[in-house]
Amino acid sequence: PIEGSMGNVSLMREEIRALSRSAGTPSIFFTLNPADGHNPLTSFLAGKDINVDALFDNPDSNYSSNDRLRTLAANPVAGAQFFHIMLDEFIDKFLGIKRTTKRGVFGRVRHYYGVVE
Repeated sequence: PIEGSMGNVSLMREEIRALSRSAGTPSIFFTLNPADGHNPLTSFLAGKDINVDALFDNPDSNYSSNDRLRTLAANPVAGAQFFHIMLDEFIDKFLGIKRTTKRGVFGRVRHYYGVVE
């Protein structure tokens, strides 16, 4: 099916149902929404000169919240890169998928299913 079509949505729904039938109902469900317009990493990915080594020390103190949002609007690729990095890090570190034990914050993760809208 074509990405984003009703057929694609129907296929994903069936995949989730099949996973639930074979592995049981999910223990947790959540929506991840990284705030790309407020994160200094997005400014860095957009080519702004910020000190990424000072992440907890206000690395982009020269930029206001509006500056960050304008930078993101002018460079949507940086927003997509930021989203991809945050999602990968969440899956790898928080869920522990790439660890040999497959253990993350919630313990051992046997299955996960993610959809990007």
